[in-house]
This record gives sequence, structure tokens and C-alpha cells, in this order.
Amino acid sequence: MKRKTWLIPLILGLILLAVGVGCFGRVCAVKDSIYSAYKLTFPDSSIEKVFINDNDEATLKADFDAAILGTATSAAAQDDAAEAEAPAEGLSEEAAAELEAAEEAAEEAAEAAVEAAIEGASPYDTVIGSFGKVTGLRTAWKLQNIFLGIGALLCLAGIVLLLRAKDLDFASIMRSKITWAVIAEILLLIVCFIIRPDFLSISYQPANRMLYGNLVDIINRSAEITIIGMGMTMVIALGGTDLSVGALVAVSGALALKLMRWDPTNPLYQTPGDYSVYPFILVLVLPLLVCLLMGAFNGVLVGRLQLQPIIATLILMVAGRGVAQIITNGKQYTTMYSPFRVIGQGSCLFLPTPIVITVVVVAAVMIFVRKTAFGTFVESVGINPSASRLSGINSRMIILIVFALTGLLSGISGLIYSSRIMSNDSNNAGLNYETDAILSVVIGGTSMTGGKFSLSGTIIGSIIIRTIVTFVYYFGIAPEATMAFKALIIAVIIVLQSEPVRVAMSKRASRRASARALAKGGMAK
Repeated sequence: MKRKTWLIPLILGLILLAVGVGCFGRVCAVKDSIYSAYKLTFPDSSIEKVFINDNDEATLKADFDAAILGTATSAAAQDDAAEAEAPAEGLSEEAAAELEAAEEAAEEAAEAAVEAAIEGASPYDTVIGSFGKVTGLRTAWKLQNIFLGIGALLCLAGIVLLLRAKDLDFASIMRSKITWAVIAEILLLIVCFIIRPDFLSISYQPANRMLYGNLVDIINRSAEITIIGMGMTMVIALGGTDLSVGALVAVSGALALKLMRWDPTNPLYQTPGDYSVYPFILVLVLPLLVCLLMGAFNGVLVGRLQLQPIIATLILMVAGRGVAQIITNGKQYTTMYSPFRVIGQGSCLFLPTPIVITVVVVAAVMIFVRKTAFGTFVESVGINPSASRLSGINSRMIILIVFALTGLLSGISGLIYSSRIMSNDSNNAGLNYETDAILSVVIGGTSMTGGKFSLSGTIIGSIIIRTIVTFVYYFGIAPEATMAFKALIIAVIIVLQSEPVRVAMSKRASRRASARALAKGGMAK
């Protein structure tokens, strides 16, 4: 019986990952307790400064109480300064002096209130309770990164051993563009980690019960391109491109904001607030329906009228932003409607809502494409439309559905984008989204000539693009050089995916496999 050597490191890795997540959850529980008791966000630096040392319980209690008092006082002072900043403008000297005295009195009252609360019940007793809990917290804090790192490495080793045990053709794996896209993303993250080890850190904010960090931000900010990329992948698999997706993003946001704000007969709706003039379900459905119809319009031009996709979609690329301006009468509406804010700024399952929306949309598209015959029809039409038509496939209907679906996905991205900024921006919404979507598809391994396509590769491609942008912003590269730097890295990735490089690497893998086989044969003799 063949030994499953890969099983031991994989199980150990999963166990260590679970323990690491448990340690991280223990730290998050302390943050939740502090926030629920005092409505304060206690940062990781404060936790490390106060708890992660060898002080006795009395010293630790004093330090923790002082840290809570300092954090509360600082937060109260910031709130007072923010509220007083606007009214102070344009006041006379006497009025300004009176306002300043009132601010000082309010700040002293806030400090006195915090001190009274602390005197009534020590924050240490309220949040921590016992020194044994501190010992557990210290252990969890020190070991969480170790468990997570070693667990990830063991899981990776187990996966590698599993692939070797399956006797897979590594030459064909190395020839895959998806393989090189994954390698490129890993190399980017390694470079970021070497330059700044805290680049991969993840923290928890109890105020909105959400995870924060560069890794989370990369996936969060790539949501729009990933969603659009699902449709763009199938358009490119048909042998075309859709240049109108960015304009449809602007149309979707403009229509949603118009429905929430537009009522010329009621003066209460002339200023932004936490309200929506029309039902929220209409705010969501109508923009998606309009974008679906505009995508279907592209499909009619390409499928029925036989126009080149780049020309057909260029019509809406130019006219779409004009349509968005017409919808809002050239205005830029803003809103503070809470349900709409959740779409782009909320949290679900401790993750930003756009990530959850992306997962749901991607899963739905993959099920529709890969669990039905639709994906095969798309590849068939992309390879040879005439032969597909002769074999009984309605190529015009396939083209219509693909472009309509791309329009629908662009509308979803438009809702996410406008929810992030709580406004419509017809000039900048979705700007250059079409080029980023095409790049993500190409990086993911789908050929521009049409035919076979890879949705998972597109996901990796969109994450690579966002990783590059985050890398540029995070390390302070000049904004003027952002596009050039981004283009340079993308060029390197595409070169790594080129046919000569992939063939060379596959030949090298074949030679190594042959050498190992000969060595095994010699040992057997």
C-alpha cells in the first residue's frame, strides 16, 4: 500500500492554522470587550505596549487603566476639535475666546467623566478580570504569527507532496499561464514582505467588526475589476473586447444616486441625508436592469449586425458617460443612506462587504458557465462561429447573452464603486476599468484570439493588478510614476507567461523529471 506522506504535513499545517486563528481570535475578543465597555478602539500597538511584557498584575493594572484613560481623553479631544473647527471660522476675538473657554471646560468635563467611570469600576477589572487571562493573551499574541506561518508552510509542503504523489506532468503545469500568474503574485508579496515585514499583517477593528490589512485591502479593492473581469473573460473568449464597461459603471452609480436623491417637489430632499426617495430595492434593481439592457445593445450590434466588438462597444464607451450626465442633469449627488453605505463600506463575516459580494457573484458565474453547457458554447463560438452555427449552436444568442451578462456585472461594480464614495462621479467612475479588466483576463491566461478561457485565471490577474497598485501606494512611489511602474511590472509578468519562456521552463522540468526517473531506476538495480 502506497504511503500517503503528504497527509502528515497537511494535517499538522491545518491544525497549526486553526490554533493560530484561535490565538488571533483571543486578541480580537479583548478588543471587542474594550469597545463594548468604553466605545474605544484599542490599537495593536497599545496591546503590545501594555500586555506583552513581564510586569506583575499591579503594574499591569495601572498601565491598562492609564492607557484606557489616555485613549478616551484623546478621542474626546479630537471629537471636540472636529465639532468646534467649523463654527470657529469668522468669529470675533471675544466670541472665539468664549468658544475656546467652552471647549476647555467641555474637555475637562469629558476627562472628569472618564476618570469617574474608571474610579467606579477599573477597566482592568471590567475587561480583563483575572491575571490568568492576561497570561493567555500574552501567549496568544506571541504565538499567533508563529502558528500561522508554520501552518501555512506545512500546508504548502503537503500540497507539493500531494502533487508529486499524483505523478502529474510538471512540464504541462509549467506551461500553464495560470501557474506563472500565481508565481508572479507570490513573488510580488515576497518582495513586499522583504521590504516591509508588516505588509502582510492583519488587524481587527471592533468598531465595525472587520479585518483590516494590506491583504484584505488588495482583495477588497480588486472587487470591481474581478466582477467585470468575469464578463470580459467570456467576451474575449468570443474573440472580442468590451470597451463600454467603465461607462456602464458610471451609468449604474448615477442612476442609483438619482433614485435616492431626486425629488424636485420636496425641499427636504434637497440636501444629502440618511434617506432614499424611492424604495431601496428599486435603487438596486433599476441600475442593474439598465446596464443589462445596454450590454444587450452591444450584443445586438455584434451578433445581429455583425459589427466588430471594438467598434460596437466604442459607441457606449463614448456615449455612456454622457448618458450618466443626462441622468443626473450634470450634478454630482451625494448621499448618507445607511443601507446603501453597506454595499461598499460595510462588513459581513468579518470581511468587507465587496469581498462577500465578489465571492457570491464569481461563484454564480462559475456555476452558470462551468456546470452548464454555456461555457462550452462560448468556447466553440470563439474558436469557429461558422462551424458552431452549422452544428446547431445559436451563436448570435450566445453573443447576446455574454454581452448582456457583462453589462449586468458592470452595473454591480458601479453600485460598489458609488457606495464606496457615497456619490456619483460620471467623469471618473469606472475610468480605465476596461483596460484593467482586459489586462486581468490576459494575465490570467485567456488568449485574445478567443477560444478556451479561464475564470480563475482572471481572478488571479485582477489581484495581481491591485497588488501592484497597493505596492506603489504603500511604498511611497511618486504618483507621476505610478502608471509607468505598473506597466513595467505587468510587462515582466507577461514576458514570464510568454510561450518561449513557458516552453523553456517545461523542458527544464522534463529534464529534471527524467533525471529523477533514471536515478530511481539505477537505485532499483
